[in-house]
Amino acid sequence: MTSNRCQHCGLVNFAGTAECRRCNAPIAWGAEGGASQSAFTSQPAIGAGGGPSYQPQQPFQVVPNYGATGGADASPYAQGRKLRSGLATASLVLGILGVFSLGILLIGSVIGIILGVRAVLKANREPYVYGGKGVAIGGIVANSFAILTIVPVALIAAIAIPNLLMARMAANEASAIGHLRTLATAEATYQATVGAGSYGSMQELIAAGTIAANSASKNGYQFKVRLLDLNGNAAFRAGDAVRFEVVAMPDSYRSTGRRSFYVSENFVIRCADKSGKEATSSDPPVDESFREQEPAFEQVRPPRGYAPRRRD
Repeated sequence: MTSNRCQHCGLVNFAGTAECRRCNAPIAWGAEGGASQSAFTSQPAIGAGGGPSYQPQQPFQVVPNYGATGGADASPYAQGRKLRSGLATASLVLGILGVFSLGILLIGSVIGIILGVRAVLKANREPYVYGGKGVAIGGIVANSFAILTIVPVALIAAIAIPNLLMARMAANEASAIGHLRTLATAEATYQATVGAGSYGSMQELIAAGTIAANSASKNGYQFKVRLLDLNGNAAFRAGDAVRFEVVAMPDSYRSTGRRSFYVSENFVIRCADKSGKEATSSDPPVDESFREQEPAFEQVRPPRGYAPRRRD
């Protein structure tokens, strides 16, 4: 088998060509392929038989594999390597949640800012390992905004909560005054009817149907009824209960109420700030007698001819 391969440079020429198109060396037609292969493997000297235009081939060089993970040949800018961005993502998530939840009670936004700052520092220090710098900056901004939203909300709460608490206490105190009037009226009705001249206890008033069953506790206040004899001592017998007194104390001082209240058989409601303790007959009246202050009492006032017994 003949070959048209140049014995010097190894270039395959067209059939019948006398000289090599690359090195201008004469081609010996009819040489065997093995001989030409042997001649190709050896590099001739520069300019030997080929003229000044002949240049030897460059030896094959191994290109390092920069895409491989690890090793000395690994490039810090290798494509396809997945960078770490967990801290940046966590910071952004906390920031988004904090905007709609007051910074997750402030603690969540502070943690989000710390995570975002750490993510930015790691991305600057080791950019070939850590990524997500833009995400981390977004998380820092979102968490900072969440903290700023807490300030106006806190100011509004600082103003509104005390006012709401005061309004609640005022409503409870007004309800306690009204309930004291109900209890005093019930005592007068009981004395003129069932009691036959004697006042009744809380249980007796409930049994007689003059007050509701839940009259001992109502709207943040506790109510107590005491029966007294003519000398102001506790009455143990039904016929000795010629006087009464009802006291009202807040369930939780400065939460459900501030003032304590007192009313007796003279139907004058008295009140004072007793720090949650009972008011007494020596405390000032709520302004004036509730008979004069509240005309509605005239509809449930004791029957005609009723007069409380006085001490001798």
